[in-house]
Amino acid sequence: MSEASVSAPRHVATATRGGAEAAPPATVAGDARTAGPAHPARILVISGNFPPIHGGSAVVYDNLCRYSDGQAIALSCYRDYATGQEIEGWRDADARAGYTMHRIELLRPREHRRGHRLLSALSTFYVDIPVMFRVLMTVRRIVRRERIAVVCIGDLVYGGWLSVPLKHLLGCKVVIYVHGEEITTRSSGGLFDRLRPYFLAKADAIVAVSRFTRSALTSMMGVDERRIALIPNGVDHDRFFPSPTEGIRERLGLQGKRVILSVGRLVERKGFDRVIDAMANVIRSHSDAICLIAGTGPMRKALEMVVSEWRLEGVVRFLGAVSDTELRELYSLADVFVLPNRQMSDGDTEGFGLVFLEANACGTPVVSGRAGGALDAVEDGVNGINVDGASSDEIADAIRRLLDDHALHARLRAGGLQASAAASWRSRTQAFLDLCDRVTGAPGA
Repeated sequence: MSEASVSAPRHVATATRGGAEAAPPATVAGDARTAGPAHPARILVISGNFPPIHGGSAVVYDNLCRYSDGQAIALSCYRDYATGQEIEGWRDADARAGYTMHRIELLRPREHRRGHRLLSALSTFYVDIPVMFRVLMTVRRIVRRERIAVVCIGDLVYGGWLSVPLKHLLGCKVVIYVHGEEITTRSSGGLFDRLRPYFLAKADAIVAVSRFTRSALTSMMGVDERRIALIPNGVDHDRFFPSPTEGIRERLGLQGKRVILSVGRLVERKGFDRVIDAMANVIRSHSDAICLIAGTGPMRKALEMVVSEWRLEGVVRFLGAVSDTELRELYSLADVFVLPNRQMSDGDTEGFGLVFLEANACGTPVVSGRAGGALDAVEDGVNGINVDGASSDEIADAIRRLLDDHALHARLRAGGLQASAAASWRSRTQAFLDLCDRVTGAPGA
């Protein structure tokens, strides 16, 4: 594809401040991937999860738009609904996006305590409804201006309500993208939580990112499997590939070390605590092993305490947030990537696990938990090893096997490269575009 630049940023959406409409603080078109789209934009992807937000769903929606060759544009927000602060770095992220990004202040009401039923009702009337109205008016403008045919909703709980006005007032087809945890767990959505089956029934099609997610949709939400399109998550080969590691090895002082890497949001279901427990076992036979944990999240302090309890301060290191370039170098550097995800008692679990394919694409065998959609990303004995994510002994054993058995490591490395090659975002996005063709009845679909 040819490269082209985009002229100075232009305002493409309105934001509301203090009741008055104004243009958002910056524009939102980035460096183009093509000189011009093969087709006019006809798909609007709506989600609060777009870069610079970190997380699997943000990666999914970003890549769907980037690889759509101009057929998909996006609507997101520029404020954090939890803190009310502007999302740090959103202007730069939009400038690099490669597709048209519209921003509004909020896509959902800010988090607040509901308390008494009367206070909850007043809060809904004075806070929630105005936010929803502004979202609807923004969507209406974009749909009409851009002649949008399909709207993809990326937040079932807080965005599913849009399916009703989109279909009955704006005449759009609706696709709802489902990752897993929004089905298996309850959120703070209250009434919206209870309306999830209704929102799903209104959709023209539903995307499930894994067989686990598809099964949860049918068993827990009563969705007819024939209405579900299985489109597993992919990997961006422009960003993740085997890379030289001398630079990062020297920067981090890892000469002579065997590196175990774990990456993700620091939450309980990811299993970082069990990784640390396992490292206490691994170093008994591999004194040159070191564990790097990249990511941020609410469990950081608790995990640091686990490290202290095991006296592993020199063995386990927290890297915090890392850039794409650093992440690719870390994947390439690692001897083993491990994320022993598990299902929590409230149903929270991994919907797929993009990090497994990213590590595979950089030539690293992986260790995953036998839970959720990770089993779609990691096939035991092919591109990684599946373990009981609650068992530090199983995790330690899998790590030791990959460190000691060079033939196994080489076989899983080759299998990982093959698995990631078959899961490119180019092919996943084409499957999504084909689905949109089908729901609109496009010729040849």
